[in-house]
Amino acid sequence: MHRHPHNAPCLACQTLVESDTLTSHQITSDSPSSDEKSRQPSQLWAWAQLVRIPNVFTVLADVSAAFLLVHHAPSPVSRFLLVALAGVALYWAGMILNDVFDIEEDRAQRPQRPIPAGLIALGQARAAGWLLLLAGIGIAAYSGRIPAEGAPLTWLPALVGLALAIMIIAYDGPLKKTPLAPVAMGSCRVLSFLLGASPCFAIVAGTPLFEKYLLGIAVGFGVYIMGITTMARREAEGGPSSNLQIGLVVTTLGALMLAFAPQLNPNQAGWAVPANGVFPIMIGAIAFPVVLRGFRAVRDPTPIKIQTTIRIGIFTIIPLAASFAFLGAGPWWGLALFALTIPSLYFSLRFRVT
Repeated sequence: MHRHPHNAPCLACQTLVESDTLTSHQITSDSPSSDEKSRQPSQLWAWAQLVRIPNVFTVLADVSAAFLLVHHAPSPVSRFLLVALAGVALYWAGMILNDVFDIEEDRAQRPQRPIPAGLIALGQARAAGWLLLLAGIGIAAYSGRIPAEGAPLTWLPALVGLALAIMIIAYDGPLKKTPLAPVAMGSCRVLSFLLGASPCFAIVAGTPLFEKYLLGIAVGFGVYIMGITTMARREAEGGPSSNLQIGLVVTTLGALMLAFAPQLNPNQAGWAVPANGVFPIMIGAIAFPVVLRGFRAVRDPTPIKIQTTIRIGIFTIIPLAASFAFLGAGPWWGLALFALTIPSLYFSLRFRVT
């Protein structure tokens, strides 16, 4: 839940690097374009800004990737669609409640945000945030209770959804101003990935809830986001900071975990490529632009370079997740998830990412 996304890794790199051609105004501004300023923003625009709509495609990607990695297909379809919807509802709840919790700070520092600007009433946003949080938990629970051939009835999605909701509240509330904020953010991404896998597993006493390789991948996503979040703590003011060096190291560690965690699975039957062959190279090629941009930001820590690194780091979640869909369900599903970069980048030209 960030305030702030195969079989074609080179295309992923190219797409993300090309997204860096935005001007500094597009990267840093939280306001509509000059054309949009000439008219009152619509309610739809305000809500899209409030939920940071470009980022929701990263959640669709990692939740879907986890399901596809385990089941090798979006089947049972009902469970796949519901768990993806639950992930989106919980993410949007986190984004809305983030601004609800920050209302006084936004009034002083970011008056153009939808709530302090008066485009969305505080009470309306608060109600929407809590309702989406409850809906996300409920939809997650229901995704595990639909009878489906080859899938057990399970309360595991409800458990993961509840844990994710608790972490969202913890981050938006007491932890955001503390050194634990990046850890809380990373934990949300861990649980988001596990939510996607959860409809496939029953809760059995005496056995782990998830296999080691799934936990390894989930933690890899969490560590990756923890590093991005750490670097983002300097995005507005820039300047030398240990947060940049630490964040870059942690982000790189997360990418390495993503590259090698699938090798923890002793049974790789049905996977499209060997986990110890092409796959780590694929992850490395996708993560390379983020590491390179991070290195440049450390050497010359201007706000623009830091913010560009954060943007690319967030969008890279999509091709990273697509790689796991490719691994588990084949190139077509990998390509389908990778295609989520198109609407994500499109909306990023119009709405703030961070």
